[in-house]
Amino acid sequence: MVNTIIFAASLLTALGVITATAIKVYKFIRRCEEWIERTENHDTEQYKDILRIKIMMPEMPLSERIKAGDIYVNKLNGNGGVKQKYLELLQRFSEEHKE
Repeated sequence: MVNTIIFAASLLTALGVITATAIKVYKFIRRCEEWIERTENHDTEQYKDILRIKIMMPEMPLSERIKAGDIYVNKLNGNGGVKQKYLELLQRFSEEHKE
């Protein structure tokens, strides 16, 4: 009888340790996933900011501004005033290269 009680107690202890370890591993992995998501969101926002600067900066060559606009509008779904500037740049480019 004593051996049965000791066996049951050791089995419950082992299950408790396994469960606690699994929970800790899950929480660690979830924190890593959240950190990666936050980092990717920040990277995307910074990339959009860089593209906005390229599009709006008159010192940049027109082709570079249009290339940045293509990425900003078509791939990153940018909108608003920057998109309007991009459309103006496209129109200006087509007028300069009508030949």
